[in-house]
Amino acid sequence: MARKRKRSGDGINTPLDLTVEILHRLPAKSLVRTRCVSKQWRTIIDDYIVKNSVVTRSLSQPSPDAPHFILDTLLDCGVVFSYTYSRQIRSERNQIVEKMFAMTATAREFQYVRGLIGFWSCTRGQFTLHNPTTRRSVPLPDTGIPPRRFYLFGYDPMRNQYKVACIARPTSEPTQSCKVFTLGDLGKEWRNIKCCIERHSPFGTAVCIGGTIYYTATAENQRKVIISFNVVSEKFSHVFQVPEKLNVRYGKSSLVNYQGKLGCICSNYLNNEDMDVWVMENAEKQEWSKITHMAVLQGIPRSMCRFGVTHPGGEIVIVPYFYYYLGSEGYYYNPNINSRRSFVIQSPRLGGTDLVRIWPVTDPVENIMSLM
Repeated sequence: MARKRKRSGDGINTPLDLTVEILHRLPAKSLVRTRCVSKQWRTIIDDYIVKNSVVTRSLSQPSPDAPHFILDTLLDCGVVFSYTYSRQIRSERNQIVEKMFAMTATAREFQYVRGLIGFWSCTRGQFTLHNPTTRRSVPLPDTGIPPRRFYLFGYDPMRNQYKVACIARPTSEPTQSCKVFTLGDLGKEWRNIKCCIERHSPFGTAVCIGGTIYYTATAENQRKVIISFNVVSEKFSHVFQVPEKLNVRYGKSSLVNYQGKLGCICSNYLNNEDMDVWVMENAEKQEWSKITHMAVLQGIPRSMCRFGVTHPGGEIVIVPYFYYYLGSEGYYYNPNINSRRSFVIQSPRLGGTDLVRIWPVTDPVENIMSLM
């Protein structure tokens, strides 16, 4: 039966299901502009499009307009944060496009989750969210936890919610303070939760896989461990003992999403030319598998020790962990064909003597959700 459109005055009332179907076909940036037309259109897009369509579509069809690398650039005037994406122009030539999104006096740590960037200072503490698609940034309220805190940013697939957890660094107190903030929560407040595991000091970059955040930490007696935080239940559930030959140290390894499982990539413990890929095969039994890729790191500076795994391609990205000169090479390694290729990130506003830290975005997507 054909849909009927009703005239109202000089306009036409389009049926809701037809409006939603039309909006579903629009690219993300067009949806961002369309939300500004009226309150009614904003409500329709938020209720029917944002929650179910844009990120899912972007995951299956990666957009060239989603960020591919996050840059932390050290300048005399402070630290500038930006992200880059590759835009194809003419035949096969690629152009690196850069967008600035923040500037502060101190360096930051970053986490990228389903189209949103979360960043914070280890010393000053406030957590800020940035949406590269809408180009909006929002700082979260202060946690009330003393400085030297650590944040975990993750996604709850059961309730379609983004959450941020804040953990206090170990002090003389018998327990560690921990709080959780839910994006979109009307109260806009941090909630106290129990940190029911041994005292520990988090370090490195966390990774969120299927509603669970994994991060590395130093526990009592200087033991290196991997801890999991369930975003859905808001509970710390596992303390994984690190295998003896797994080189989990600050600046030496990276936790990654390896085909839907927790992975850790690092240089081989015997030499710096081979690369080890460890995969958690059974979390309950703490069973790991390991694949060693021979000579992958040969000829690469030892500072090249931040890793990522692209989705859905499965290539391993290799970039510097600490500040390095802009314009230096990074690498992609394809384990399926044992092939390595290099790339260079250049900035139209910076020179080759500027120092940058690079975070690879391995699952770039577009997301038009409102941050608060």
